[in-house]
Amino acid sequence: MPPKTHSPFTYLQLLALLVALYLGTPHVYAQKVALVFSGGGAKGIAHVGVLKALEEHNIPVDYVVGTSMGGVVSGLYAAGYSPTEIEYLFNTKEFQDWARGRTEDTYTYNYASPEISPSFLHLNLSLDSTFQMHLNSSLANGASLNFAFAQLLAQPSAKAKYYFDKLMVPFRSMASDIYTQQQVVLSKGQLADAVRATMTVPLVFRPIRIERRKLYDGGLYNNFPVDVARSEFKPDVVIGVNVSPKTYNEYPYGKDDFDLPQTLYYAMLSNSDSTALGRKDIYLQPNTGNLTALDFGEVKTLFDAGYNAAIEKMDEIKRKIGRRVTPEQIAAKREDFRKDFTVLTFEDINVSGITEAQSAYVRKFFRKEGDVFTMQEIKQGYFRLAAVESFRSIYPSIVYNPESKNYEFNLDMEHDEALKLSIGGVLASRPIDNIYAGFDYSLLRKKLYTFSSSFNTGRFYQAAKARIRVDVPARFPYYLEPSFMYNNWSYLSTKGFLLDRDKLPFIEQSDRNYNLSLGFTNTYKGKLVLHAGYIQTIDRYSNRLEILSTDTLDKTNFNAFTTGITFKKGHLNRKQFASSGSMLTATVNYYNGRETLRPGSTSTIENKQSSEREWYKLKATYERYFGEQKHRIGYLLEAVASNQPFFQNYRSTLTSAAAFTPLPDSKTLFLDRYRSHQYLAGGVKYIYLFSQRLEGRFEGYAFQPYKPILQNQEQQAYYGDLLQGTSFIGSTSMVYHSIIGPAAISLNYYGKTAKEWGLLFHIGYIIFQNRALD
Repeated sequence: MPPKTHSPFTYLQLLALLVALYLGTPHVYAQKVALVFSGGGAKGIAHVGVLKALEEHNIPVDYVVGTSMGGVVSGLYAAGYSPTEIEYLFNTKEFQDWARGRTEDTYTYNYASPEISPSFLHLNLSLDSTFQMHLNSSLANGASLNFAFAQLLAQPSAKAKYYFDKLMVPFRSMASDIYTQQQVVLSKGQLADAVRATMTVPLVFRPIRIERRKLYDGGLYNNFPVDVARSEFKPDVVIGVNVSPKTYNEYPYGKDDFDLPQTLYYAMLSNSDSTALGRKDIYLQPNTGNLTALDFGEVKTLFDAGYNAAIEKMDEIKRKIGRRVTPEQIAAKREDFRKDFTVLTFEDINVSGITEAQSAYVRKFFRKEGDVFTMQEIKQGYFRLAAVESFRSIYPSIVYNPESKNYEFNLDMEHDEALKLSIGGVLASRPIDNIYAGFDYSLLRKKLYTFSSSFNTGRFYQAAKARIRVDVPARFPYYLEPSFMYNNWSYLSTKGFLLDRDKLPFIEQSDRNYNLSLGFTNTYKGKLVLHAGYIQTIDRYSNRLEILSTDTLDKTNFNAFTTGITFKKGHLNRKQFASSGSMLTATVNYYNGRETLRPGSTSTIENKQSSEREWYKLKATYERYFGEQKHRIGYLLEAVASNQPFFQNYRSTLTSAAAFTPLPDSKTLFLDRYRSHQYLAGGVKYIYLFSQRLEGRFEGYAFQPYKPILQNQEQQAYYGDLLQGTSFIGSTSMVYHSIIGPAAISLNYYGKTAKEWGLLFHIGYIIFQNRALD
């Protein structure tokens, strides 16, 4: 019997079946996966949740590509940080400070900081060779963010020999060249530079210079770089995670009041094109709800959104990706990449972008105890330097030297030769409106010379100031500062809502202060200032609460030499309506001068009087806040001790006495019961944070004079009984911290005064210069 044979048709069927099986089965061994993360500001935290879900389900990630916050997450992951470590980092207070352009409390240095002012906008005005004005500004301080990335990514960069293909996971970062209007794909160099460049939102952060080009946020031209992942890595499957889909299908009437940073973020969302993904790819869109690109405090919510989005599509992911990696394999790969990291010690500090003389000034900020700089010494020196406001930019980088097996710390710097203009002021429901302008110019050689002037103008307050400061960066840094200051307060008889000002005294106070200060520090945290000068005060006032158009005012002049010591240490997160930090200020002053009274028609004294006055005054104020989340508790303590004598009458005695003014509102009122030569005062504050910008505040204070200053029938001052005259202050307010300062409405209570209740609404800072007698 002849053997059986197979027909050609049967062989063709078998071949077709094998081809079908091959095409329909994932390529288990050859399959490569690229992960693409879009930009989206704080919403990019959701990418960390996606990474966590993929690792838990053994999904491989062979390449990562990211833009903006997506570039930050993918850069950290490529550098060997696990999803758990990245999540922990984003939850720290340090990261929250970096994201908002704030310096960590531990590295906040006040020695070089100027006195606070009511400014809310700072502009740099420079004249080029054609004498045209140029405007240079940014809304956020990137000093902390720049250093954080340099420190976190220095060792992975060195291990990869500065090629991103040699990182634990090959990586690409997207940046933008706004001059040629082109995207820039970063694949080598400093990893910190690539991560920092991709999130440089124009006007928010200063651009990063890479290979001689200033680069901005990658989201400007490609916020969802699926095409880059394909061209750079040629993966089999792309998992694209987009946290910046189209936000509104119709115009958002009633919701279109964005501030500048949020507007810029929204402008970049249109570059998130998900159509680049093919049928074999996976598209994830985490549901971030109503959270915005600025909600960096919502880490858990955003992390969960990314995690849940990945879990919901895990069946599809596993179906399209057949290859698996175990947790042990991932951990081993991560450990193998990180095991040879070299300890961060530094042999040298290199400074570029400024002159040699200026570089000598910069190096003085770094102190070395041993043969090499430690990371702690580098970080302290960097933030001491960053506190100096005369530099336009300070960009750090950390480069490994294989010969010495140490790192080099590089600073690319620009000294700001421009004239700095500061603008500020306040609008209020009472006539205390004010406009502020300040001008600063600095000249840097081996010393720093700063020339400053400012003025305030308004119905209630007028002021001017001029100063020259010479900073010497010695082993124990010090500065010398001659200055002139002028103030004028007009406590006019005007009314406001819930306010009867006719029952308050009519007073106008002016002073001039010619001063020379010598300040120095050891730690840069605080400063001790010795000062001496000559002051002139002029007070005009009525001795009666009622004043007639025919009345003439008393006039008291006090001209004196003064000397003293001031110690200041600490930092508050805001210059008004603070909610975190602490601040201690202590002063000892000596006054020796002559008081001259020229009585007016309301005085019981008929002739001009003149007397010598001499006294000492000690004043200490301490303010501190507790709490990390929505609930904050703060307290304020203040004490004054003085042997100041009485002046010629009651009113002149009070105008020269120390005043307790814990509220912005109280700084605009002359309240007799809160002034004394010796007192203890303090209070407690409860603050509830509805958001990062909106808060409710409840404050209560007590004022206890050692002996209250009272007035007899002859208009003379005398002391009341010991520990009498206790007075209280209460306030409840809602405050919104806008980019032009606080917008606040407050209901204020002053017990047993002519003004028991008052309602004040204001936008801007109610901040004045110190009085000559302070």
